[in-house]
Amino acid sequence: MLEVKIPAEIHDYKSKIIAGLSVRQLIAVGVAFLVAVPLGILGKGRISEEILPWIIILAVAPCVGFGWFKFQGMNFEDYMRSWITFNLMPQKRVYEDTNGLLQELHEEALFAEIRKQRIDSGEIEDPNEMEG
Repeated sequence: MLEVKIPAEIHDYKSKIIAGLSVRQLIAVGVAFLVAVPLGILGKGRISEEILPWIIILAVAPCVGFGWFKFQGMNFEDYMRSWITFNLMPQKRVYEDTNGLLQELHEEALFAEIRKQRIDSGEIEDPNEMEG
């Protein structure tokens, strides 16, 4: 009997081209080879054989991430863009006082300061005389 998997969400469907890889993954593999092979050829004899593979891995990792990485519905480039924006760019945080709470607190502080000054200067004798 022939069996076909049907994804629950239509957006989860990815067409497979060769060897079960999507177009995005094939492009990632191609770019990884285009980066790794010249690095290996140019680095052989110039860089230690213990360090060269690590350099190649670090250079190829973003290419592979582009093809396979997915986090909370974001592709690699979307995730990196949001990570860089959030962690490395200056953030402008705007606070909007919709209830007037800050204004009320400011007025109360001013009233307490005026009351204290009047008590200190002797203008009012009873501290309870000037109640808001």
